[in-house]
Amino acid sequence: MSSADSPRVLHFNDCANVGQSLVRAARQQGWDWDYLSPALVRPQVNPGSGLSRLAWTPYFFRRWSHLRRTDVVHVHYATSVPLIHQSPLPQRPYFLHLHGSDIRRRWKEAPYHDQVQRAIDEAQAVFYTNLDTIEEATTARGDAEYMPAFVQTEFLPKWQLEHNAPKIIFTSRWDDDKGIAEQLQFVSELRRAFPQIPLEGLDWGYGAAAAKSLGVKLQPKMKHADYLQWLAGGTLAIGQANRILAVSEFEAMAIGLPLAALGSRIPRPDDGSTPPVIEGDMETVMAGIAQALPDPPAMAAALGGKDWVYSHHQASPYAVRLEKLYRGAI
Repeated sequence: MSSADSPRVLHFNDCANVGQSLVRAARQQGWDWDYLSPALVRPQVNPGSGLSRLAWTPYFFRRWSHLRRTDVVHVHYATSVPLIHQSPLPQRPYFLHLHGSDIRRRWKEAPYHDQVQRAIDEAQAVFYTNLDTIEEATTARGDAEYMPAFVQTEFLPKWQLEHNAPKIIFTSRWDDDKGIAEQLQFVSELRRAFPQIPLEGLDWGYGAAAAKSLGVKLQPKMKHADYLQWLAGGTLAIGQANRILAVSEFEAMAIGLPLAALGSRIPRPDDGSTPPVIEGDMETVMAGIAQALPDPPAMAAALGGKDWVYSHHQASPYAVRLEKLYRGAI
């Protein structure tokens, strides 16, 4: 099918840049896919009532303008679906992407359950991004499919290992959903075992102050490009103590760093693989780090993390599959 015959698609809202990555991949194929970021979908702060509700007006007309020249909508996050159904907006078939808390939390809450389930039921197809929501997603919709978050590899800097003093980087914020208790214990163990190697992390999350008190140098939240440069200056990356990893960990791996993370990861449903990282209990992970630090590139090569991310977390093959599904919906 030529690009002229391909459906006009709108990716509406976004989480973890999944929609943006898919649209970029589609445009490289010459397909007419459009994108409305979260900031363009609705006010970032609820305007309230009365005249302040006029703040919604430009967002409504922006939606109308995009929907009228669209054949198919791909909505990111279940509670965003009502925004494309407001009268008199043009009605289009839609696909739904579940992004974590919508299915993990909102779907289970009485005030939101019916809204989220209706959005799931009426979608042409449903995708979920977080492996720890596979049970909820497939219970709500038996044919829900896994589609991972993506790494935009074209924007990744070169690993700057040879230009920087050794340092270990914690990639994630310091919060409960990242395994804060285990991470703080991890900091203590690293400081004890490798006192000469600086530890760095983000000044983000309620546990950041505790991490700082244990010896982590905190970096302010930064633009994404600056974050990637910071990762590229690391010797070894530490991922969240969780059953899943996030884009930040995959970016570190794709840059080339060996990554260590406490615990084990949920296998992917498509090929049964898990991210190739230094993992296990504290003793096992610390031993792996001790082995990695004298020669990080050798450990990275042995793990094969960069190649795994490139083969599992790029948007192009998923965009091709979606284009076929979109064609079948119109």
